[in-house]
Amino acid sequence: MIDVDSQSCLSPVRLMGCKRTWQPAMRVALPFDGMNMLPISLCIISFIAMPSGMQEAVSAESEQINAKGIDFFESMIRPVLVSKCYACHSGEAAKSKKLKGKLLLDSKAGVLAGGESGPAIVPGRPEQSLLIEAIRHESFEMPPNGRLDDNVIRDFVKWIKMGAPDPRDGQQIDLRSLDLQAGREHWAFLPLGNPQLPTVHDQKWIRNPVDRFVLSKLEQHKMTPARQADRRTLIRRAYFDLIGLPPSPQDVKQFLEDPSDAAYENLIDELLDNEHYGERWARHWLDVVRFGESEGADLTHNELRLNAYRYRDAVIKSLNTDLPYDKFVAYQIAGPRFVDSSPLATDLGQFPQLGTTLQDGSNPNDKLFDKLDDMVSATGSAFLGLTIGCARCHDHKIDPVTSEEYYRLTAVFFDQVQVEPRAKNREIPLKVREPHLLAGGSWQRPVKRVTPGFVEVLMRGGSRSEDWLTEIADAHTSDPLHALALWMTDVDRGAGQLLARVIVNRVWQHHFGRGIVDTPNDFGFLGAKPTHPQLLDWLAGELIRNGWQLKPLHRLIMNSAAYRQASSDVWIDVDRDNRRIWQHQTRRLEAEIIRDNILSVSGALKRQLYGPSIVVGSIRKGNAFDDDPETWRRSIYMMAPRFDIHPVLSVFDAADNVQSVGARTVSTTPSGALFMLNAPFLWRQAELMAQRIEKEAGRVPDDQVEYIYEVAFARRPSEEERTLGIEFLTRLPAKNEKKDKSALVHYCHAVMGLNEFIYIR
Repeated sequence: MIDVDSQSCLSPVRLMGCKRTWQPAMRVALPFDGMNMLPISLCIISFIAMPSGMQEAVSAESEQINAKGIDFFESMIRPVLVSKCYACHSGEAAKSKKLKGKLLLDSKAGVLAGGESGPAIVPGRPEQSLLIEAIRHESFEMPPNGRLDDNVIRDFVKWIKMGAPDPRDGQQIDLRSLDLQAGREHWAFLPLGNPQLPTVHDQKWIRNPVDRFVLSKLEQHKMTPARQADRRTLIRRAYFDLIGLPPSPQDVKQFLEDPSDAAYENLIDELLDNEHYGERWARHWLDVVRFGESEGADLTHNELRLNAYRYRDAVIKSLNTDLPYDKFVAYQIAGPRFVDSSPLATDLGQFPQLGTTLQDGSNPNDKLFDKLDDMVSATGSAFLGLTIGCARCHDHKIDPVTSEEYYRLTAVFFDQVQVEPRAKNREIPLKVREPHLLAGGSWQRPVKRVTPGFVEVLMRGGSRSEDWLTEIADAHTSDPLHALALWMTDVDRGAGQLLARVIVNRVWQHHFGRGIVDTPNDFGFLGAKPTHPQLLDWLAGELIRNGWQLKPLHRLIMNSAAYRQASSDVWIDVDRDNRRIWQHQTRRLEAEIIRDNILSVSGALKRQLYGPSIVVGSIRKGNAFDDDPETWRRSIYMMAPRFDIHPVLSVFDAADNVQSVGARTVSTTPSGALFMLNAPFLWRQAELMAQRIEKEAGRVPDDQVEYIYEVAFARRPSEEERTLGIEFLTRLPAKNEKKDKSALVHYCHAVMGLNEFIYIR
């Protein structure tokens, strides 16, 4: 391709004069054969053969034209750029974080390069120049506070027609370099520090290093921690936190009768070794990885994925065996590519495919890039706490992640997406068959081919994506997924330190109800800042030093004095959200654990582990949810199709499994109370609980009330509660109540409807 003006061959002055006169005027393809090249060749030869005096005249005329263009720019264009544009489109604006659209207008290179939407001008062609559209307010509106005068707009049109002469020779600022520099100074992307343990005044309160960081913050604000919770509160809290089930009265009795100082520490060890620990913490992880067991295109195109349960079971097994978290992550990204002959890695390797798929009638090009976007977005959110998916259409507006990096990540997953080139019965070819950078995120606008790569701001020591990609070049296969797993878990040069920060924050969040970083899926510039940054770094360092095992992290957190605090309201006016951790905040159980708790206290819960999911009805087919003894397993084993949500789970804010969920919403609505009051499932479980109470506590009302509180709340009733309970159980039924359920059933039902039943403190 050679750019020529349609009249460039008619005048040696136009051909050899200022390049701006002809370069963009017309683009034509010229095969290199003698006939087509002849006119241009003759023009060039004629100029070369021209007498020297004529050449000097041509040069003088060209210089005169240039001088007029530059004078016009200096007098009519530059003053407007300085007064109206530089505040948002200059190097100074970039350095002060005020740059808009990544467009620099303070240098010739910047104007020609343009911003996020492409080149600002096409010299010689004002009708094709985005700058003219913008100052006319035809698309973008520049300046935003008012349209320029028509005479000024005409000057810009004239300037571009002249070829946009511009004497400014300053180099365009490297915005990527600025982004990286600023990004690497962001707290989440800095190397993990080695914080010293803070010095505190109240040494007696300290149980382990965690407490020094917490107490130091409290003392800075002249606050004091709450007292330690009593043993009954602690055992119920620990049971729900670690295994998601209530302690039995026998468990509580044994714990209370252990006089040793190590009784609580021993309890934590026992629960971490309990096989139900994996079920409880797998539920948290399934939210993060958008686990679903159906395609999820929409309600009518929601085919089940019958083997998805294997991923869920693999997560439970990994947590129970305390598989190091870096391997846990690597197995999910690379599967058997990371470790040969491992069923666990094979099943965990389903992670990229867990997301939704567009329906069969969708354009296959849309299906391809929608699936790739799901994989890249989920990977960024789940493992790194980054909204990488925001860079699909343009460079990330906030974080230092470019659109090209996003598409290099799609190249990592490209071979994992197999799309048939058809929509139902129509053949629709795939336009992009290799990884490409797409303009505006559209497959209709491929820009250039890209190779697999990662996020540069998370690399250290001058490392490049190719360093990890070539590390496995000698292996039996050079797999970009393997390389991604290596980069993500590389503590020294790659993303490993951020990986550690993110998972430590998730663990803390589920023990305290709030993370040290309150936005667990966003550690970028728009995310919340850590309330205790040194504690976060210290815990992340401990995780790495302990071989990435999560159970020691649980043990460290739960054995701290900070975790053992009681609930309180002393500093509620100072720190309502408990950001300084001055108490243990009361919080509601998740939907699945509420259901498990109901089944547990009734004695109906089936506790076998693993296996295919329990199918419980279908909204699409109009079937009622069949909740019978065969389905009374833990809720994590219930089928998790998209759109079909079990009623117990739907009223208590079950996670949306279409995308990664870092923290569930907790709503308080009448529907929850009405469900607990009226649902047939609750009445049936109340009947079973009444049978259990009679069997284990006898028929004496006093003993029954005592035992019901032990079963439901791991505590004894107060005197007032005891009196009311006995009165309720001994009342004579009215005549119209003869066929009604027994008083004990009603009492058990009422107890399960109390707030305390679904809250832990």
